[in-house]
Amino acid sequence: MSNDSILKTFLVVFLLCLVCSVLVCMAALVRIDREAYNQLLETRSTVLAAGGYEEQLAEGASEEELFSNFEMKMVNINTGEFTDEINAEEFNPKDVRDNPDMMVEIPVASDVADIKERPKFARVFIDNSKGQVVLPINGPGMWGMMYAYIGVQNDGNTVTGLKFYQHSETPGLGAEIQSAKFRKQWEGKKLYNDSGSIAIDVVKNGKFDPSAADAQHTIDGLAGATITGDLVGDLVKYWFSDHGYGKFLANYTKSKE
Repeated sequence: MSNDSILKTFLVVFLLCLVCSVLVCMAALVRIDREAYNQLLETRSTVLAAGGYEEQLAEGASEEELFSNFEMKMVNINTGEFTDEINAEEFNPKDVRDNPDMMVEIPVASDVADIKERPKFARVFIDNSKGQVVLPINGPGMWGMMYAYIGVQNDGNTVTGLKFYQHSETPGLGAEIQSAKFRKQWEGKKLYNDSGSIAIDVVKNGKFDPSAADAQHTIDGLAGATITGDLVGDLVKYWFSDHGYGKFLANYTKSKE
């Protein structure tokens, strides 16, 4: 075949395009894998913090080994039941939030945190070694959405920890929701009172009375960030109402009896 032939020229161009296409696809797959891996690392770290493992991590425990205690499962929030409709390992919360068909409008009467809508499904983390479940929660803050994980013992009532991993709160004020002092308060607090009503609350900084009858339900707020404290309290109240995880926790607790 002559070096000047049209067929040879076409063949060279075709092969070049094919090679470039393969390289581009491979690069995209590497990027996707890397993004998925980084997201898993971030989720893993946050879940462990919400589950009360920070002290062990500080002492040198392996994050990967501790996370192996957890089992990822999908929950249909509407029914409060585990579901196999979605693969927990492939689940991407952002994809769900961007898909209107996967979201549920929150009735005004139930929307104490002004969230507007929530996903139909949630990926939860079951920790049988400590007898707890770690749940994703979110709600509006002062300047944008706040995203967190909260751990709850198998009694469906006792908080094991709270960890925000994304927010736009004011540094030095509302951003203190990430501080060890604020987060430590949540450990051991009760979400519900004896009658089963949601009772957890964040009060104005300095108003917390450790000797009060409701102290087990009360969190001392942040100095200079009363609004952020109120918003955190509201989003927790929503997520543990019947329209949030209330049904799931009731079912989950029964399964552990």
